[in-house]
Amino acid sequence: MTIPIYGKAHEARAGADFTWFVYGSSLDRAAFADWAQAHGYAVPDFALARAARLPGWRLCFDVVSKHWGGAVASLAEAPGAFVEGLAVPMAGAARGLVEHKEGAVSGLYTAVEVTVQPVDAGPAVPAVAFRAAPGRRLPSDGPPSPAYLEVLRKGAREAGLSAEWQARLEALGRPAA
Repeated sequence: MTIPIYGKAHEARAGADFTWFVYGSSLDRAAFADWAQAHGYAVPDFALARAARLPGWRLCFDVVSKHWGGAVASLAEAPGAFVEGLAVPMAGAARGLVEHKEGAVSGLYTAVEVTVQPVDAGPAVPAVAFRAAPGRRLPSDGPPSPAYLEVLRKGAREAGLSAEWQARLEALGRPAA
């Protein structure tokens, strides 16, 4: 039996609508739906989500997750690099859900204002992304959790992210040839 968890995230007041830049395990719709059900949330509508790139940042694995059994993704500033994910328009009332899902409620991650570029062209979009909180980061990247990597890869395929990005994800955690 799963007991829904309620608290700060469920009690958060609605703010302005926003765009959530999703680049991690939340890309996997089935995993997201399981999490939402276990925590008493309705799954957000991803119908208007668009593949997007976050320029000037790289995917890093500098935060340890007990749930995933190893390092999971965060963001690190890196000129010339980029991270792909989904730009998901969200109603302001969903901010608590997003902060709970991203670990901001527990202080593991913090929100950062970013600008993403839709992959299929169009104007840049202001968005909110989440990165590991400074006090929770490892001194350097650790080996990614294999289970987390599989969810990340599956989510990238489901989201229709670029072949280039999917190839980068496939190369993660694999021995160099």
